[in-house]
Amino acid sequence: MKTIGMKIKDLRRSKGFSQSDVAKKLGVTSQAVSKWETDSSLPEMTMLPDIASLFGVQIDDLFEYSTEKHYESIAKKIEYGKVLSNAEFENEESFLLGETEADSTNHDAISLLADLYRYQAENLKKKAVRCAKKALELRPNEKGDINNICFGSDGKLFDWDAANHHELIEDLYKILRAEPKNIRIYFYLLDNLIDDGRLREAREVLKESVQKNPNTLNDFYVVFIEEYENGFEATKEAYRKLVEKYPEDWSVLFSVANTFSHHEEYEEAIRYWQMTFDCMPKPRYTDPYASMALCCIRMGDKKRAADYYKKQIELLRTDWNTKYSAEIDRLQDKIEQLQA
Repeated sequence: MKTIGMKIKDLRRSKGFSQSDVAKKLGVTSQAVSKWETDSSLPEMTMLPDIASLFGVQIDDLFEYSTEKHYESIAKKIEYGKVLSNAEFENEESFLLGETEADSTNHDAISLLADLYRYQAENLKKKAVRCAKKALELRPNEKGDINNICFGSDGKLFDWDAANHHELIEDLYKILRAEPKNIRIYFYLLDNLIDDGRLREAREVLKESVQKNPNTLNDFYVVFIEEYENGFEATKEAYRKLVEKYPEDWSVLFSVANTFSHHEEYEEAIRYWQMTFDCMPKPRYTDPYASMALCCIRMGDKKRAADYYKKQIELLRTDWNTKYSAEIDRLQDKIEQLQA
């Protein structure tokens, strides 16, 4: 297990600093830094914040974790929405890459590394949006800045060549063919085929899903494909019959609620969202409350929207044991804006 002195030495070298560089920045002697790194002495506790800041890490990162605790620490940073500095990201990436190099079959490390990359990418997209908004204030109507705002916010792409999901669909097919146990792939495949308007292909995939992936959602996708072909008004009653057939199947109810929300049938959607929540197993997802709040905002009912956001916060605390997080802070801000 590495000592704090060894951690300081590793961090110093990763930054390309000499011992004298560190000493000057911290206001100590080079001999003091040398003693830390050889474990002859320890830095004062009051210096730890400055040492962590110098290397762009958290104070906790100066101390050695067990491997299990390190995994848990990374997962919690992602779960709580902590914005990672470049140095923090690189440190966590380096640790996980080391884990995967030591054991190429380490699923936990590879999966957590994917989570880390996706999380950092999302945060970088948010930074891009903030910068683009400021740039647009300085020079209005710049296409590049508007593109960065829209693309960074996952906005709708009209250009067919860029908006279609061809590459993702090909990847999903390959994953499914390589390992037929990945039956969850069927619904992801259907979502993307339908969104691309590849309805004939979607019907063939659905037939295969019925055989190899028995699930009540197959019934939903029958109606969903029909809707894309004939329109929502022509299939609205078919969706309602699904609700009657599966009044306690949260996944079907969730899908129907989504569909009614997409078509501005907000009050009916709220009814289905509530049914979804009522039959969800614990820990329950926050999507129903978030969706009901947004439906209320669209209808101009700020009070109800704020109430649903409050319920979402309470759910995070009771079902997910999340007392403090960036998500709770974001919801509190939304409530304050709605009540202003």
